Amino acid sequence: MKNHCSLYSSSVGLAVVLAFVFIAACTSPKNTIGKQYRSLENAEQQMADTILLNALQQEALYTLLDTLKPMSSVKMYKLPLLSSQSSQRDSALRVLQQVQKVANALSNKEVVFVLNPFARGDSIYKLFELYVVRVKQASKKIAQYEAFYSSLGIQPSTAVETLLAVTEFEQRYSRWRSYGYLFGYPAHAVDFFVEAGKTQDSAKKFVTRNFFQIPVYVGSSGHFTYAIPKDYNPNATDSAIYHKAVQTLDMFKKIRPKYTTPSGVKAVQLWRKNVSF
Repeated sequence: MKNHCSLYSSSVGLAVVLAFVFIAACTSPKNTIGKQYRSLENAEQQMADTILLNALQQEALYTLLDTLKPMSSVKMYKLPLLSSQSSQRDSALRVLQQVQKVANALSNKEVVFVLNPFARGDSIYKLFELYVVRVKQASKKIAQYEAFYSSLGIQPSTAVETLLAVTEFEQRYSRWRSYGYLFGYPAHAVDFFVEAGKTQDSAKKFVTRNFFQIPVYVGSSGHFTYAIPKDYNPNATDSAIYHKAVQTLDMFKKIRPKYTTPSGVKAVQLWRKNVSF
């Protein structure tokens, strides 16, 4: 589970940038990706294919071609939006705008790509995470944990862009819990991670743990992974997640060569022709 940062930058210039991102994200087109993708320039289409291939080959496979993960991380962007040099800021903003345009083109009414800023900057850099969210599954997860999400002002009908913005800027334990549920981790793993964090904060001692590893295309560990107690034996829930993921991964391995050309994998085409909403 990711340990997201919690500090907020208040610069006026940054506020303008974040306003742009949130407005652009909230107005992402919800129609099918075909027309939107074809309207992109060649370089943007290449970016879309690269982003989507990276997503399919890692844990976002289980959001894009499955329902195991209501949400997945796709790519991190580290942009010098806090630089004192206007040329750096302008260049970073162009990248941000291009990524947002591609995210809009890949989004539809069922699957939405959201570019969400981290709460904390890093020196001259602002960090952004590109997520992919399966809308119905996220809504179901919110309904499943209604008492928790209601305390954050989130409902099953809440737009995914708002859901992520609220989650990222919440206090750390609520942020971890929300991300954990949305990333598709079982309740026992989310509970363990949050409680271990509380124990570490109070006792100033690291809580030892193991990790339950679910394979993806690029590797068998370190991707779709969640923490478990040191002496924990995986249960039926863990097993069900694992075996469902392996079925989807095997299917992806089988169809991937059909969309592989000398110039690369046609990831957008692969996704469009093999996803069922």
